Amino acid sequence: MRGGVGGWVLRAAIGVASGAVAWVLAVHGVEWPALAMYGLLVAAAMAIPASAAVALIIGYPAAAMAFVGDDRSWAGVFALVVLLHLVHVLAAYAAVVPIGSRVHLEALKAPAKRFALVQLSVLAVAAVVILLPGGRTDAAVEVVGLACAVGLVLGAVLLMRRKG
Repeated sequence: MRGGVGGWVLRAAIGVASGAVAWVLAVHGVEWPALAMYGLLVAAAMAIPASAAVALIIGYPAAAMAFVGDDRSWAGVFALVVLLHLVHVLAAYAAVVPIGSRVHLEALKAPAKRFALVQLSVLAVAAVVILLPGGRTDAAVEVVGLACAVGLVLGAVLLMRRKG
């Protein structure tokens, strides 16, 4: 018995994750013509995962959410961050795995761990942003923040110079 799943499963997973993206968009008020256009882009991305259609199905929801009213839903934005990253990862693997081949699930373990690590990091930073108070920040705090950012960049540059 052959192990793994067919290469077509990656393309189907792109469709499922993109369907979840379309659902989030619909819940947040995106009209059906925009959703129909998104569906056509998803079909193209599933057929040819190494095409520009993948970039469009990742960028399209962000633009659509920007034009739907003034009420921003953090839950919807966070869901889109996770789902669109998932679509990106799935499309990257679907682009290099032939549709008729077999993919062992063990081979997807390391990418799944990287995906989870990136999402945990991003959502942790997003949680901090939500907890920050709104309104005007004191000038002294802005200067200290800018100095810290410059220090981080300089530190990263110095560390990169030492290694290589």
